[in-house]
Amino acid sequence: MRRLLLAFCLFVILGIVVALVFRDQQGYLLLSFGGWEVETSLLFAVAALIVVLAIGIGLWRLIVAGVLLPRSVRNRLAKRRERKARHSLYDGLQLLLEGRWSRAQTELSRLADRHEAPGLNYLLAARAAQFQGHVSDRDRFLQLASSKKGASELAVLLTQAQLQIQQGQSAEAMASLARLYQMEPTHPQVLQLYAAQSASVGDYKQLRALVPALYKYGEMPTENIDRLAVDAWNDDLAHNQQKDAIALTTAWKRVPKRLRSKPGMVERYAKLLRQAGADEQAADVVRETLKHEWSASLVLLFGDLECADRTAQLATVENWLKQYGEEPELLLVAGRLCLRNRLWGRARSYFEASQKNQSRPDALLELGRLFEEINEKEEARSAYRRGLELRDADR
Repeated sequence: MRRLLLAFCLFVILGIVVALVFRDQQGYLLLSFGGWEVETSLLFAVAALIVVLAIGIGLWRLIVAGVLLPRSVRNRLAKRRERKARHSLYDGLQLLLEGRWSRAQTELSRLADRHEAPGLNYLLAARAAQFQGHVSDRDRFLQLASSKKGASELAVLLTQAQLQIQQGQSAEAMASLARLYQMEPTHPQVLQLYAAQSASVGDYKQLRALVPALYKYGEMPTENIDRLAVDAWNDDLAHNQQKDAIALTTAWKRVPKRLRSKPGMVERYAKLLRQAGADEQAADVVRETLKHEWSASLVLLFGDLECADRTAQLATVENWLKQYGEEPELLLVAGRLCLRNRLWGRARSYFEASQKNQSRPDALLELGRLFEEINEKEEARSAYRRGLELRDADR
């Protein structure tokens, strides 16, 4: 419509210009051919020429349109089908986001083959089938997605692995993730999924292989990677727990340096050393960690270690009291070490101080032991009774 209006305006303007030019001088045109002569005004001749040209162009366009009509019809029909397929994808995606799984699956698969990227339709349809628990339909859609354009092999495999994990198909998920890891060993999402699934199925050897890449390329918080890494190398240490302290030390050296300062990792190593009869070595490891970072569980473990120099062991705990303050666990361990060293008065003061803010069953039971040692039977019974009542209440 705009083009027609523009053409009309140009025609009017051109007419006005021509009328002004030929107003005073009409001019004429004489044509002679084969004994025929035609004489007319120049203005009429120009107008006639324009009309003839317009008619000629119109006829040419009709002829061309007639010749190309079948192709034009086909193109129009193809574009219409593509438009409908595109709208079907949008509708299916909307239904999927609304949680209408069955309708979403139908809509996404209905015109998928007409879409310019049918693989995307089938990937989304696979998710809709998964939400309904239709595993066979899900796998069929994934197979179709892998054979159609629009969905890369990476996208298909990643979707397949995610859906298998959701469905609890651990072995199948691990196989899919192994293929993904071969294809994209630095892909953040692949690394994260593979590491989490390896931890879930207890494949800590594979997890240990993934951790270095996870630190380098992963997009998950470092603390989460640390937790996975601690589990992985705790498993490695556990495989050496029946061996001697030398084997444990060798295994400890394989642990990444950044993990050797993590209290959870140190605690596991120290407990295994203790089981191997290397309490002195375990105490050294705990001391080194607690120089830089507080850990209540490590303090309690330190108090259970049998060190040759008990006085030095107690002095270490008392130094921690100066460094970290009167933490209940430190006071309890200090009391236990005093009790072990037969320092009854100091032991009692530490046990009682550990209960200043809240009564602790373990401190009360230790206090009962202390009263037994100094032959205060009634006080011992009272402390034992209160300790057991508290312990039962905590259960």
